[in-house]
Amino acid sequence: MTMHNDDALTIPALRQSLGLPAERPDGIRDLLAVPRDLGAPVPPPGSWRLALGDWPELWRAEPASSPRFLVMLRGAASPYFIATIEDIDPGSWGLDGDADPSRRVVPVRGTAYAMAVLGGSLLAMDLTFGWDRPEERYAFL
Repeated sequence: MTMHNDDALTIPALRQSLGLPAERPDGIRDLLAVPRDLGAPVPPPGSWRLALGDWPELWRAEPASSPRFLVMLRGAASPYFIATIEDIDPGSWGLDGDADPSRRVVPVRGTAYAMAVLGGSLLAMDLTFGWDRPEERYAFL
């Protein structure tokens, strides 16, 4: 793993640890990151809702382009603490087609096996989450 910033993971190292290419390919949004306040509980599977618009329908039609993992980050700035990594069920995108575009379900099926290795790690990245609403605060890494 490539580390820097006081032994924090880099995005390429995180991606490789999850079995993904080090760099995100064009048109692919396979790693979804969400910041959460330090005091906020981890939502149970099925309750993650983000402002994803019509992307879930695209991902349902093209599962290879969809997010495979959801990473919840905690902290005010980089390096972020990896609080959880969830597996996403690619076959369940867009099942909430009548939902408000700002509150689309992220179909997580449970904690990813990689969490046993990566949980509690720090993630250094040049990205900040600056949107006001929690459902709008996400990034594709």
